[in-house]
Amino acid sequence: MTGALAGLRVLDLTRYIPGPYATLVLGDLGADVVKVEDGPVGDPTRVTPPAVGGDAALHAALNRNKRSVLLDWRSEPGAQVVRRLAARADVLVESYRPGVLARRGLDAPALTAENPRLVYCSITGYGPDDVRAGHDVNYAAVGGFLDGNRGRDGEPVLPQAQVADMTGALSAVIGILAALQARERTGRGQAVTISLRDSVLALMTVPLARRLAGGAERSELSGTHACYNVYRCRDGRDLTVGALEPKFWEALVRRLGRDDLVGRQWEGDGPRERTLDEVRAIFASRDRDEWLRDLSGIDACVEPVLDAFEATGAAAGAFLDQPSGDGWLRTVATPVTLAGTPVRPQRPAPALGQHTSEVLAELGYDARDVEALRGLGVVA
Repeated sequence: MTGALAGLRVLDLTRYIPGPYATLVLGDLGADVVKVEDGPVGDPTRVTPPAVGGDAALHAALNRNKRSVLLDWRSEPGAQVVRRLAARADVLVESYRPGVLARRGLDAPALTAENPRLVYCSITGYGPDDVRAGHDVNYAAVGGFLDGNRGRDGEPVLPQAQVADMTGALSAVIGILAALQARERTGRGQAVTISLRDSVLALMTVPLARRLAGGAERSELSGTHACYNVYRCRDGRDLTVGALEPKFWEALVRRLGRDDLVGRQWEGDGPRERTLDEVRAIFASRDRDEWLRDLSGIDACVEPVLDAFEATGAAAGAFLDQPSGDGWLRTVATPVTLAGTPVRPQRPAPALGQHTSEVLAELGYDARDVEALRGLGVVA
């Protein structure tokens, strides 16, 4: 592996979305990521449709640049293999419920005692002392995100993106990199704990800053005002307007032929404030792409709401093509550009257990040891 994190060894005990995305980023940055999976199917995303080239697209998109070991870590021989992996690792990332790994002696206190340089990252749902099950919708709910994002009918809008999972993953990467930097000074690793609930709550920093200071329940960034909103066009497609500054708003309304709206960007749709309704009616009078052509020459923070296929074409550099089984998958690249150590995929997502023998050999297991573990059903 090459890249900014080349030489860094990461032990991945995660599945689904948050942990795998965190280790994907580390792998894209050059770390050697060994993903430990247990049977019979390994990471459940392996059987999540649709498939591309025989492999699940979601698994392929979240697990490139990793090696897969199929291992029953719940057995004592399997737990011993994990201990040996952790003894050689720089980073361990796990996303099981609090207490699950501790029952096999694979928690942070046990493994950092054996390897004091280990950075041990736990991604939890609600924190290290809460064993409740949850998914993204639950964390977005209790983190205030859903309540702060309601449609015109007042109902919470469920986002298509997994906001808690993905934000939690990026929080984990930040915590890991910070702990590694601290290790450069101290020579010691540390435990890093991430809560998906708290990660999504961090997305609410701006609105909460105002609410906690006694401000209004909704701000100018929440669709209350005409200058920062989403507008439906005649063809059912949408435009966004982010003309917060007076110069942008003035440029927009003058192009719309409504000089009378200059200075009225903060008006909403109240009884004496009809600016928002008037602008809605203006944009509803023509198709989206007609507006884009007419507004393309002005500096007014107007952009279309693109669907997934349109976004793929508009930001081609944000995507990459990677092998997936016997085909190719177009997926999203890690959004980091490093001039000296480019971020790029170096191996596709692995088949289940593809690197078991290879990784065990690196730990010092010979062929007879591996066969013995296979006989016990520990590895496959």
